[in-house]
Amino acid sequence: MSERPPVADWATDFDHLSEEWAAGGPEIMADLRERCPVASTERFYGAYLVTRHDDITKTARDTETFSNRVTAVNTNHPDKIKLDLSPITLDPPEHGPVRRPLLPSFSPKATAELEPTVVAMAERLLDGIGDRTLVDGALDYAQLLPVEVMSHLFGVSADMGPSFRRWVDGVIKEGQIDLDIARRAAREVQEFFANQLDEREELGDGAPDDLVTTVLRAEAESPDGSTRPFTRKERIGALFVLMLGGIDTTWSTLGSMLLHLGTHPDDLERLVGEPELMPTAIEEFLRFYSPVTIARYITEDADIAGCPVSGGKRVLLAYPSANRDPEYFDRPDEFILDRENNRHMAFGVGVHRCLGSNLARMELEVGLSAWLRRYPRFELAVDPSEVPWSVGPVRGPRSVPIRILG
Repeated sequence: MSERPPVADWATDFDHLSEEWAAGGPEIMADLRERCPVASTERFYGAYLVTRHDDITKTARDTETFSNRVTAVNTNHPDKIKLDLSPITLDPPEHGPVRRPLLPSFSPKATAELEPTVVAMAERLLDGIGDRTLVDGALDYAQLLPVEVMSHLFGVSADMGPSFRRWVDGVIKEGQIDLDIARRAAREVQEFFANQLDEREELGDGAPDDLVTTVLRAEAESPDGSTRPFTRKERIGALFVLMLGGIDTTWSTLGSMLLHLGTHPDDLERLVGEPELMPTAIEEFLRFYSPVTIARYITEDADIAGCPVSGGKRVLLAYPSANRDPEYFDRPDEFILDRENNRHMAFGVGVHRCLGSNLARMELEVGLSAWLRRYPRFELAVDPSEVPWSVGPVRGPRSVPIRILG
C-alpha cells in the first residue's frame, strides 16, 4: 500500500483509507461526534464525513440532494466514477422498480429454506479445521462461509471462491487505494456475470433456479403498471452488487464476532451457556462492529446539521458511528450481549437499506452457532493490537489468529 500523508486533524483532514482509520476508526468517530459532527477534507477532491445518528438518517433519506449514483470516496474524481451497481446506484423513482424484483430471493421464507444448506456448509468448513489448536478465524472460516453461500446462490461452483474473494478485495479494499486494481477487478466481475447471463439465456426454460436466472428474468414495473425486462447494465449491475454486499460485509462481521469472543471470555462463556441469547447477540454484534461506511454524491450546495456542503463533492455516512451515538444508545461503547433496545443501522437506512439483511442475519447466526458448538472454548492467540483491520468502506479484521482451548 502506498504511503499516505499523515492526517493533521481528523476534523479538517480526514483520511478514511488510511491504516490509522482502519485500526482506530471507532475512537476517531467518537472524537468527531463530540467536536465536529460534519468533518471535511481536501483529499479525494474534497469530501465530508457525517458521524451523528440523526444527521446520517436525514442525509440518507434525502436522495434528491444526496444521490446514490456514487457510493465511494476514493482518489477517483466523483464525476469520473461510472460503475453501474443497480439498484444501489439508482435514485428514486428509478431505484424501486429495479430493487423490488430482487426482494423475494432474500425474503424470510427464502432465507429459512436456505438455512439447512448454510448449516451444512459451516459444518464442512469446520470439519476442514478439525482438531487444529491454532486457526485463523478470518481466513480459515469467516471469509469462506459467505463466499460459499453466494456461490451456491449464483449457481456456480464453490471453486469460484478464490476469484470472488479477489474481486471483492480488488473493488472494496485494495482498489480504493489503487484504481487500476479496482478497474481490473470490476472488468473481470462484469465479464463473468455477462457470461453467466448468456449461459442462462441459452438454456431457456432449462436454466437453473438461481440468482443469475432470477435477474435474467426480472422485470421492472413502470409507474403506469407496465413492465419491462432489466437492461443488460441493470442485470450485470445487480449481480455485481449482490456479490459485493453478500460477501464482504458478512465476512467482516463474522470475523469481528470471533475476535470479540476471543478477547471477552465472559461473553463467550455466557453465549455458549445460553444459546437462546444468540438472536439478541447477533444484533449487538451488528451494532457494535458495524462494518459499512457508505458515500453519497452531493447534487447541489446544501447543509448538514447547519454545516455547508458543496455540490459536486461526496459525503461519507458513517453508520458505525451512528450505532455508537450516545444520543441514541445507552452505554453505546459497551458491548451488551442481551441489549434489548437495539434499533441499529448496520444495514443502512432509507430506500437503500440492505436488501439482503435477512440472509446476513441467518449466515451470522448459523456461522457463529456452528463454531461455538465445535469450539466452545478459545482465545485470541495474539495481542489485540496486532490484529490487522481492512482499509476501505467495509471494516473488518483481516486476520483473527485463534487458539482452541479444548
